[in-house]
Amino acid sequence: MDETFKFICLDPRKDKRAKITTLLSPLGTLTWRRLPPVRLRNFPETAKRAETALLASKHVPPKGWKRALWLRTLKLQYNGSRALFESNKKAVAVGWNGLNGSRRVFMDAAKDAGVRTLFFELGPFPGRVTVDPHGVNFANALPRDPAPYLAWAKAAGHDAAAWRNLKKHVKQRPPETPPEAGDGLPPLTDPFVFIPLQVPGDSQLRLFGGDFKTVDSFVLALKDAAKSLPTGWHLRLKEHPSTPPIARALLQDASGPIHLDNATDTFAQVAASRGVMTINSSVGLESMFFDKPVVACGQCFWAIDGMAQRATKETLSEVLSAADQWHYDPEVRDAVMLFLSEVYYPDTSSDQDTIRNASIRHRISEPDDPMAWGRPLQQSASS
Repeated sequence: MDETFKFICLDPRKDKRAKITTLLSPLGTLTWRRLPPVRLRNFPETAKRAETALLASKHVPPKGWKRALWLRTLKLQYNGSRALFESNKKAVAVGWNGLNGSRRVFMDAAKDAGVRTLFFELGPFPGRVTVDPHGVNFANALPRDPAPYLAWAKAAGHDAAAWRNLKKHVKQRPPETPPEAGDGLPPLTDPFVFIPLQVPGDSQLRLFGGDFKTVDSFVLALKDAAKSLPTGWHLRLKEHPSTPPIARALLQDASGPIHLDNATDTFAQVAASRGVMTINSSVGLESMFFDKPVVACGQCFWAIDGMAQRATKETLSEVLSAADQWHYDPEVRDAVMLFLSEVYYPDTSSDQDTIRNASIRHRISEPDDPMAWGRPLQQSASS
């Protein structure tokens, strides 16, 4: 008989709570906590966990009473959460994102208590979410090598191109304010590399940006590296639609072939480009629906050999100089994208889905074996 799980959830906003409820309510009971509990008595890990959660936050106060108060709060929350999970060893801790602040200490406390965990986050494909027992984004449980995906795809027997059915849902987010049209932009028919910029201060940059933890540092590095492009090529940047413009000022004195185009639709630029370069934006993953070579400049789980190429601050100019030779392995890309679309990112559009329910059970029972998450429960039991 399948285990009925007891989920202890740190309550996110309403729409996110609804997604968690849709996916987990068929599997057990959900207890919601608006905030982590608190306790005075420390555990050996308290100071380290609170400091890590503080430093991962978007706005870290300078040293002083505000920082000390915040750090003290995180310690109390870690202590309370740890005590909660020490007395609920069979529970499953559930948190949205879980990368910083209170959400981080809540989930770290569960791990330290030996309690199973599920991390949620919006997926890069519409209607899909991340449900991962290790973490989200680069902290997830997925392999960084193509071999497991290729073996899974061969055994699964799915149509290798089935993941492409999601392309019709890939659309640009509407901008918060109408963007200004660029002046003197080269035509989209010229060879160019498209670079979608991310939200300044986003955790993807702060925690997993690698050499480029800010949008400013990335733009400035690109401004210089653009001079290395093949003759006739240019870089075409677009700022995230939900952020205030900052790139134009940074590019004012640019002498290389680099341009800002905030007006043209994101995926129209992807489609017209010869390739896409990003720190670790989901647009890099979405660009694969358009059969574009992609270069990742930060830490991202999909920057797998054959799936995408990688660049650092040190190699940026060299990589751009060979933009006309960028490539990918179609077989690897099919295998990885198929696994992401068919298994890794569950669909939240229905309340009852036996295949999806089995997949989430596997994430709880086999957290270190993502390739098992796509197997039916009865097959897993006999294998």
